[in-house]
Amino acid sequence: MMPVWQVALVLNLVFAVGLGLGYAGWGRRAAALDRDVDAARAQVERLERERVACAAGARAGEQQWEGRGVVRAVYPQLLVVTHEEIRGLLPARTTSFRFQATSPTVRTAVRVGEPIRFALRGTVLDDAAVVAVKKW
Repeated sequence: MMPVWQVALVLNLVFAVGLGLGYAGWGRRAAALDRDVDAARAQVERLERERVACAAGARAGEQQWEGRGVVRAVYPQLLVVTHEEIRGLLPARTTSFRFQATSPTVRTAVRVGEPIRFALRGTVLDDAAVVAVKKW
């Protein structure tokens, strides 16, 4: 039989080792999460710099932009397109654009998967609307 003080000592050592291993594992997971957050933040900052660089040539007042891409989805109010760079507006990516209210026939002229050329008109990125679509 072990004396009570030895049992208490062994239990304390086991508790300390378990606590230390648990803390070390948690620290590694926290460090990995910090790296993931930093990588996501860097990507957001890069995309923001690209957007600003593409929009640097934007002028006040209404403008028109031309783009080429592939239709990904067509909704009653939106056209989702994976497009090449739209100079002065956006880098190459997948974007949804609203249809201009005055051109309802534009949305019926496109099908998902079709390559298209399209025209956007507006004053800023959030205001840009699809005004014309042609099959590419």
